[in-house]
Amino acid sequence: MSGSTSGNKATAHKFMEQIIGTGDWSAADDVMSENATMNHPSSPEPVRGRDAIMGFLTMFRAGFPDLNMTVNQAVEGEDHVVVRWTMTGTHTEDLFGIPPTNKPVKVTGISMFRFENGVIVEDTVEEDAAGMLRQIGLIPG
Repeated sequence: MSGSTSGNKATAHKFMEQIIGTGDWSAADDVMSENATMNHPSSPEPVRGRDAIMGFLTMFRAGFPDLNMTVNQAVEGEDHVVVRWTMTGTHTEDLFGIPPTNKPVKVTGISMFRFENGVIVEDTVEEDAAGMLRQIGLIPG
């Protein structure tokens, strides 16, 4: 594997744990293309552009101010990194119009990142959204 692949894996870890996991977007310019696209199950259309992605994830984080992301496993290929992750947090604030329930959640998911020139240009997310909605009491268990 090339050195750039190892750099991509480190970049994926940084994006998940240090940026999304803390909500500190100061390094976003270093890890994500300005024209990046995110495909997320809770958005009917792809989220296009770094600023729009940061806005979307900031709104999600707002519902879980104590949100934490853990990378459980990362597998790298030529221009892709696939990350299996776990998110934990407590739903203490509004989440896309869902009033706070003060319930803790543990959600697992997979993100597949595509890289160009060492930065993320595409993020495709699959997560247990139904499980999260069950945990906050929106759908029956």
